[in-house]
Amino acid sequence: MNHQSSGFNRLIELVAVLVLGLATVGTAWCGYQAAQWNGVANSATSTSTDARVEASRLFGLATQKASYDSSMIAQYAEAVQAGNTALVSFYRATIIREEMLPVIDRWEAEIKAGGTPTRLIEDASYVDAQLGPYRAETAKADAATKVALDAGENSHDYIINTILLAVALFFSGVMTSFSFLPARMLLVVAAIATVAVAAANLADLPIA
Repeated sequence: MNHQSSGFNRLIELVAVLVLGLATVGTAWCGYQAAQWNGVANSATSTSTDARVEASRLFGLATQKASYDSSMIAQYAEAVQAGNTALVSFYRATIIREEMLPVIDRWEAEIKAGGTPTRLIEDASYVDAQLGPYRAETAKADAATKVALDAGENSHDYIINTILLAVALFFSGVMTSFSFLPARMLLVVAAIATVAVAAANLADLPIA
C-alpha cells in the first residue's frame, strides 16, 4: 500500500513538473506576444495620428483651392461678359489654375449649346479631385486605427492568458507543500485545467 502511494505521489510530482514547465514557457511566450502586439498598436496609433494631421492639412488646402477657384471664375466670367479677350487670355495663362481649365472649357461648351453649367460645388468630378487626397488620408487613418484597436485586443488577450498560466504556476509550485494526497491531486488537476484553458485560448490568438 505504501509502495502504491509512493508511486502515485511520484506520478503526481511528474505531472506537476510537466505542467510547471509548460506554464513557464507559456508565460514567457504570452509576455513576449503581449509586448509585440503593444508595439504594433503603438505604431498603428502613430500612423493614424500622422494620417489625420495630414488629412486635416489636405482638407484645408482643398478648401482654399475651392475658394480661390470660385473667386477666379467669377472674375473670368466678368472678363468674358465684357468681351475683354486680352484679360480672358491673361486669366487662362496666368491666374486660373491649370486643373480648372478643362472645367471652364466644358462650361463654355455647355453655355454655347444652350445648357446651364453645373455649379462648382455640385460638380462631382471637381469635388472628387479636390477632396480625393483628403479622403485617402482619412481612409488610411481609419485603417490604422482599426489595426491599433485589434492589436490592443490581442495584447489584452495575451495578458489574460499570462495571468492564467501564472495561476497554473502557483498551483504547481505549492503542490509540494502539501503531504495530504487529495490536496495534491486537487492542485495538480487545477493546474492542468488552467493550462488547458490557456492553451485553448492561445490556439485562437494571432501571432505578432
